Amino acid sequence: MTDISNEHLGVTISERGAEPVSVRYHGRERLWQNGNGSWAGHAPVLFPVAGNCKMRVGGTEYPLPRHGFARSSLFTLRRAAADSATFTLAANRETRKVYPYDFVLSVTYTLRGNALETAYLVENPAKAPLFFACGGHLSHALAENCGAHMLRFPEEEIFTTLEHDENGLLTGQTSDMGRGKTLCLTDDFFRDGQTFILGGVKSRSVTLVSRTLGPLAEVGFAGFENLLLWRPKGARMLCIEPWSNLPDAAGSLAEFPQKAGVFEVPAGGSKTCAYTVTYF
Repeated sequence: MTDISNEHLGVTISERGAEPVSVRYHGRERLWQNGNGSWAGHAPVLFPVAGNCKMRVGGTEYPLPRHGFARSSLFTLRRAAADSATFTLAANRETRKVYPYDFVLSVTYTLRGNALETAYLVENPAKAPLFFACGGHLSHALAENCGAHMLRFPEEEIFTTLEHDENGLLTGQTSDMGRGKTLCLTDDFFRDGQTFILGGVKSRSVTLVSRTLGPLAEVGFAGFENLLLWRPKGARMLCIEPWSNLPDAAGSLAEFPQKAGVFEVPAGGSKTCAYTVTYF
C-alpha cells in the first residue's frame, strides 16, 4: 500500500490494480468499504476496455475479461511523493494472451487541494499502432440511502439510458428518464444490478448532491464521452464512471480498432486520459 496526503485528503493506493482503497476527506472515508458485502471494489482502473467490449483484432478474438485486466494486475510503484504517486504496468506474456499490443500503462494519482486527479498515460513502445480504451469506476460512500441524492449537470442533458442484457451487452433498447440539468435518484433506481448508461453526454462534469447535506463530490471527466452510474443492490454507495468506450452491442463482430471511444497511439507515441474528483 502507498499513502499520499495533503491538508484535505488522505489516499491509500494498492499496487494490485493501482486501485485507491481509501480516500479520506478531513478524516471521513469517502470510498465504498463493502458495508453490506455486495461489492469488494473501491475504484478499479478499467483498461484496455471498459465494460463488456470484445477484443477482436485481425479477425482473431482474444479472451479479454470484462473491464480488462488492469484491475487485477500487479503494478509497480515508480514514483512517490507526499501528495502524488505513479504506478506502472507493462505488456507481458499474460497480457498478450488477451490483448495483442505492447504497451506501458502509468496511473498517476495527484492531490490538488480537495481534489484527487487520476491520470492514465498509455505509451506505445512498438513499431505499429496501439489501440486502447479506458474508464474509471470510482465509488462514493453515502451516509444516506441512494434516494436522498441527486446528480447535477452543467449542461442540459437528455437522460436516456442504453439498456443492456445480463452479459452487459447493449440490446439496442433505451429508457427515457427525462431531460434537464438534474437527475434525481431513487432507492430503486438501479434494478437488479442494472447500470445506467448515458452515452455521448454534453457535460464534462457532474456533481453528487445530498438533499440534506448539500454537494458531496464533483466528478470532472474532460476527454470522456460516456458516463455510467451503478450501485450494488441495497448499498449506500454510488459509482460514477467516465468511460471512453461503450459496451458492445449483442452479436457485434466489430474489430476493436474501429470501435467508438477506442484511442489510437502511433508507434513511439503516447496518450493521456484523466478525470478529477473534488470532495466537499
